[in-house]
Amino acid sequence: MIILCSNLPNDQDMIKALGRDAFPLPLFTDCCFMGVGDDGSALTIAVERKKIGDLAQCMNDGRLVHQMQTAKENNADVFVLIVEGRYRRNPEDGLLEIPVWRINPRTGKRAEFWDPVKPITQFSRFEQYLFELDWLAGVVVKETENVQGTADTIKAIYDNFQRSPDRHQSLKQFFADRPPTVLLSRPGLVRRVAKELDGVGWVRSGDVAKKFPTVRDMVDADVKDWMSIPGIGKKLAGEIVRSLQVGK
Repeated sequence: MIILCSNLPNDQDMIKALGRDAFPLPLFTDCCFMGVGDDGSALTIAVERKKIGDLAQCMNDGRLVHQMQTAKENNADVFVLIVEGRYRRNPEDGLLEIPVWRINPRTGKRAEFWDPVKPITQFSRFEQYLFELDWLAGVVVKETENVQGTADTIKAIYDNFQRSPDRHQSLKQFFADRPPTVLLSRPGLVRRVAKELDGVGWVRSGDVAKKFPTVRDMVDADVKDWMSIPGIGKKLAGEIVRSLQVGK
């Protein structure tokens, strides 16, 4: 396992939590590693972690968007945001709060209190921002309670991208097209059949239906025909053709 990590001072705790799998160096993001795409091609996965207050500040200054742009300029194919830390909605005023430890004046002992995050942010706006990152920017958003949870999540994502493409379809490429809105008409037979093919799924099935007028045309197509469909490479095209030829 090779996970490149930023060697900045505020990332030392993450490097320690990742252990021997971490390789510190000057980096454009907090973590970066290589993986395998749907068509067997090499992918670069960039991971940025943000504490709650830091992410709330990014909502105002656009720093996270800039970091995403920098990642793309450095050929990142997948961008993952890990939101690190506990937070909640204040039940009275709806503000975003985080836990802090300080002396309880009544007991004289350290205790956990919930304080509004700085800058002051509404919980609903924070959740909306996370949704916008996922829906509008194609960012994979994960949440962890602490740095050890962040390290475990990074390793899990790393493992996911080392698997062969036909064994996982859970993560999308950086700034990939989002799923379509709900159809108001029943999809055609070609699309309903195509979406069941490994590596095709619902989104690509729309392009398959545009390419092949009938199911027979789809079954009789060769590797070159399938490679003309966006997002389908030579390896995946070969697997599709072989699967359609079974029992023919």
